[in-house]
Amino acid sequence: MYEKWINQLIKIELFKDIEREELKSILGCLKPTIKTYKKKDIITIEKDKLTGIGIVLDGEVVVGKETLAGDRVMMSKLRSGELFGEIAAFASNEWLATVVANTDCTILFFPPQKIVGICNKMCVGHRSLIQNMLQIVSRKALILNKKVDILSLKSIRKKISTYLIEQYNIENNLTFNISLKRNELAEYLLVSRPSLSRELINMQKEGIIDFHRNHFKIIDLQILKSCL
Repeated sequence: MYEKWINQLIKIELFKDIEREELKSILGCLKPTIKTYKKKDIITIEKDKLTGIGIVLDGEVVVGKETLAGDRVMMSKLRSGELFGEIAAFASNEWLATVVANTDCTILFFPPQKIVGICNKMCVGHRSLIQNMLQIVSRKALILNKKVDILSLKSIRKKISTYLIEQYNIENNLTFNISLKRNELAEYLLVSRPSLSRELINMQKEGIIDFHRNHFKIIDLQILKSCL
């Protein structure tokens, strides 16, 4: 059942430093399930009972939450090899966000109690799995903290500048592609799409940035930083 995905699974962060045979043993111990979804299918619903930690094997999913005002906020877009539900597994027994299939996709679900709990065998591979999971959760917590920082900003230009500088720091390049479409970026920054487009065009006219669809170039980094 899992053999088809072994070559892919062994490359992801969760299974770092785990040998192929050890990984097979872990999969046999944890007995994850594999499910397929069509585009726009709802995979998880916020506040429903947590059913497992998900790994995207194929396709793409979008993780989002609703604010008290009823606005939908995109938290992240996940592709093959990325996880969701890992923070909820440590924090509660319910989903902390709604996950929707952005394309046809295949998801592998691990029983959370078998990862964050105690395994009777407690093999070396399982210990590495827990250590890797803790690193992933810590990194996700930092990402969520940055997301809160962006949402707390009042100015659309500040939100755009913060996001673009973050992408620049990730890519270490003034030219980069972003993974979000324009409507998705608007949702991520919690602004209207027309307002986002208008401000991007203004920044382009002022010679701060240049862009075409998802391709961006920072022309004047110092001015962009001064927008923060």
